[in-house]
Amino acid sequence: MNVETDFTAISYARHEANRSHNAHTWLAEDTVDAWRHRRMYATIDPLLEEYPGARWLTLGDGRYATDARYLRGRNAQVVATDISDDLLREAHRQGLIDAYSKENAEALSFADGSFDFALCKEAYHHFPRPMKALYEMLRVARRGVLLIEPLDRCALPSNFLSFTNGLKSLASALLGRGTSPHEYEPVGNYVYSLSEREIEKVALGLNLPAVAFRGLNDCYCPGVEQERAVDASPLFRKVRRKIRLLDICSKLGLYPTPLLIALILKESVSPSLRQRLRAAGFRVNDLPRNPYVQTSQAA
Repeated sequence: MNVETDFTAISYARHEANRSHNAHTWLAEDTVDAWRHRRMYATIDPLLEEYPGARWLTLGDGRYATDARYLRGRNAQVVATDISDDLLREAHRQGLIDAYSKENAEALSFADGSFDFALCKEAYHHFPRPMKALYEMLRVARRGVLLIEPLDRCALPSNFLSFTNGLKSLASALLGRGTSPHEYEPVGNYVYSLSEREIEKVALGLNLPAVAFRGLNDCYCPGVEQERAVDASPLFRKVRRKIRLLDICSKLGLYPTPLLIALILKESVSPSLRQRLRAAGFRVNDLPRNPYVQTSQAA
């Protein structure tokens, strides 16, 4: 028996069959959970403003296509995808999205350069072979790929990691989760968190011109899916208070942001895009070009 093939087949089947008991709440726009996700989606706005009407692909977008719905609401053309199309079909039936496709992110059916951008938000870390999925995103996206994913704390500099180890109990209390560097989810997947260096090496290996990064603090508390995001809500105030505290810790360099927004660009960064990204808190890293390979982009 091929252990790898057997594992990935089991993992794909489990993820396709997995359904959250909170699925119905993903259609709500006024919950604390929706407020949390809008904060994440706002990091996409520089690209939406720079490339109005661009064609996007969303991956792992099975929550009634919440990613595609945000993009569509800002005049982007979007195809939503997930390994299961049950909730995508329902979102399409309700007129919430224009197009969808049942796709395994690690083996996309689309032709090279079919989209301007690919977006993978909080899904990459579920994939059994996420790097394979990333190369697929880069294949089908003409301009770039945007990932919004958990930060890999193990990839931090050793001196910073040693310091933050002393803050594990604080992080656990703030984030409402454990602090083990190795995490698995009940559906059976290992949590593949992201590091800047990992993404940078992918771009360097493909001789791409630039990457951009920013962090984002977030806090999940049980019940946010049902709670309305109003000032009278104690839970909403609690979530905002914890995020503010995390913001302070991050600005002081005491603890890294739990989310990493990573943008891989396949085209040189225009002055206007650079300005938009920096205004939104991104650090833009121009990458050295491979001196031994001449391409149309590098020439």
